[in-house]
Amino acid sequence: MSIPKEVIVAGGGIVGMNCAIELQRQGCSVTVVDPRAPGDGCSFGNAGNVVAGAVVPFSMPGNLLKIPSWVLSPYGPLSISLLHLPRLMPWLLRWLKASHPTNVRQISKAMHALHTDTFDLYLPLLRELGEPDLIKREGQLYVSRRAHGADGDALSRALRTEAGIRIEAVSGGQIQDIAPALSKAYCSGIFFPENGFCANPHRLVQVLAAALVARGGRITRDALVGVERSSGGGGTAILKSGARQRYDGLVIAAGVWSNRLVELFGVRVPLEAERGYHITLPESGISLNLPVTNYDLNISVTPMEMGLRITGGAEFAGLDAKPGWHFVDRMLELGAMTFPGLQNSGASKWAGMRPSIPDGLPVLDRAPGERHVIFAFGNGHYGLTEAPMMAKLVKGLMMEEQPSIDISPYSISRFRRPPSPATGPSISGPQLLKKHR
Repeated sequence: MSIPKEVIVAGGGIVGMNCAIELQRQGCSVTVVDPRAPGDGCSFGNAGNVVAGAVVPFSMPGNLLKIPSWVLSPYGPLSISLLHLPRLMPWLLRWLKASHPTNVRQISKAMHALHTDTFDLYLPLLRELGEPDLIKREGQLYVSRRAHGADGDALSRALRTEAGIRIEAVSGGQIQDIAPALSKAYCSGIFFPENGFCANPHRLVQVLAAALVARGGRITRDALVGVERSSGGGGTAILKSGARQRYDGLVIAAGVWSNRLVELFGVRVPLEAERGYHITLPESGISLNLPVTNYDLNISVTPMEMGLRITGGAEFAGLDAKPGWHFVDRMLELGAMTFPGLQNSGASKWAGMRPSIPDGLPVLDRAPGERHVIFAFGNGHYGLTEAPMMAKLVKGLMMEEQPSIDISPYSISRFRRPPSPATGPSISGPQLLKKHR
């Protein structure tokens, strides 16, 4: 077994930076390559929820019947561009296939395997880095105006029970004790005591990046546009600037841009750009100690260092489409319905792209024919939660260790893997992305 000495991680978000730290701990010399600054993608604006107890997939039976109301309702959580719809259809069909009850149970188990240890992995690392309060395990509250409205359907409840997820039913005064500023119209809810949140997801990635550099790692503001593979293993990364860098190991963890990179290895993945939005209120006038999800209105409200952050909605319009800022105005209205007295002085808004795969599971696998090229992307809504376990598993693949969990649910073999030889380069000569040829 040869352990890679020079490793490139393509992607400086929460998954990529966790992978970089974990590989550096194994003695690898690590370079993170990303045209953006660390954490300037999804990590800059996500909801900050760290959800060890999330085991209910977004692809659930009956969702097909809900799509019209999701799209047409002024408060619906979904927007699909008609111009993008023809291109999106294959993805949607895979999403509907994933909602079969048999598939849902398999996906739920795979989610649980990635989520359950997230705090056990994060908290020791953050203590080591002197930032123990960046992630807080204060619980998470789901609320509804309807009796038992936040419980979900029978299958959702069964999935939580099967996974052993701790939940507590709350109502009336119990809800007010947990979140006193919440509208009293929300009469029922469920509390997840083992969930929590990150007080500043962007700063979390920056802390990891600073630690990487302090320990001898490098961060290169550039884009990977090609690879030249060597017959003896490893290869040379070709960067947009024209620079070339030798690698023994390569990790593709570039979020929504990953599909363009895995093409270099003859792979296509059904990865869609799912845009999400936030509005952050530095002077909200609301005191809150934990994340609250409004089950009826499909928004999440999280207390952060920067203020109260409201997130919600999913927009499918393509990677290069312009943001629809009406989402933000709507979220502010929904936030005020949830927390009366909400103030928006100094508010800031953001839009960013989640890397979404139809079954809701990430890709975690070796590139075809490659021992030390690892794909680690497509975490959708759960990048922050899944990042430390993804990093642990990437390290295991790179070091050729036995994984601690079954990683077959995340394999690219669940899509159509093109035929390739078992070892050595599958394509000779340098491989460049189309626009750089």
